[in-house]
Amino acid sequence: MKISKILAGMSAAAIVASMAMIPASAAGTKLNVSDDLAKIGRQTQDDLFAVFFNGDESEGAVNKDAISDLGAVYGASFTIKVDNNDWNTIGGGGSINFNSKSGGWNAKDWAGGSWVEDDKPKDTLCYTTEEEGTYVLEYLGDAPVFATTDGDADNYAAVGINNWAADLKGIDVVGMKVLGADGNVLFEAGSNKDKKEVQKKPVAEESSSGADSTPSGTDSKKDDSKKDDKSSAAATSSTAAGTTSSKAGTTTTTATSSAAASDNTAATGATAGLALAGVALAGAAIVISKRK
Repeated sequence: MKISKILAGMSAAAIVASMAMIPASAAGTKLNVSDDLAKIGRQTQDDLFAVFFNGDESEGAVNKDAISDLGAVYGASFTIKVDNNDWNTIGGGGSINFNSKSGGWNAKDWAGGSWVEDDKPKDTLCYTTEEEGTYVLEYLGDAPVFATTDGDADNYAAVGINNWAADLKGIDVVGMKVLGADGNVLFEAGSNKDKKEVQKKPVAEESSSGADSTPSGTDSKKDDSKKDDKSSAAATSSTAAGTTSSKAGTTTTTATSSAAASDNTAATGATAGLALAGVALAGAAIVISKRK
């Protein structure tokens, strides 16, 4: 009887410990929505905010008739504020969303800071402004994102913003615009800033040559020292190569979405948890053996 209790206790402890290693949430950094936007929109989760132009008023704010013809909507923009150092080193990404009866969930991805890929621009572009740390995320398509019928009774239409980056200090959403075919403003709220130019990948992220030159330079010096100690030089060269490989892996991780990064983290936590569970069960087996 005592052996069964020991086994049960060890297994339970191992399961609890393994669960603690899995992140509690894969959600992105919270969107801090300004008061004036919060009054006209809905924030159903920390990393998602939307303004409804038709829908069920019992579920939250609806700006009914704010846009006379929803079929004239071709895009939208959001003005955000971030910690510029975080933005350029950690980076951010997400989507501007057009949610309606006619089109369902229509997400247009965006990337900012170190997540920017100059040769692979997203549908939603990130623009700099005259104010450091303030950016405009804008999507403008060549076709309407809603249908005129989305304004009919029992239908719905909303424009929102979603964030995937989990490690930023915060993202302040301070303004939004709904745009027509020519970029003309159909609806505006909050404190918007004028866009300046499309953000390029920060120089600090592009200048990998400086960081990589150190290992290669070290290899060169070690080559000269091979005359005295070949085995030591070979070991050092191998270490430097491992460091370079590690840097390449880090760059790849930064370029992926935070959703993928969260999956990897969760997988690692789960693996570690299972290993811990194994150790705990092994300990239980030893106790049983001794009692016999």
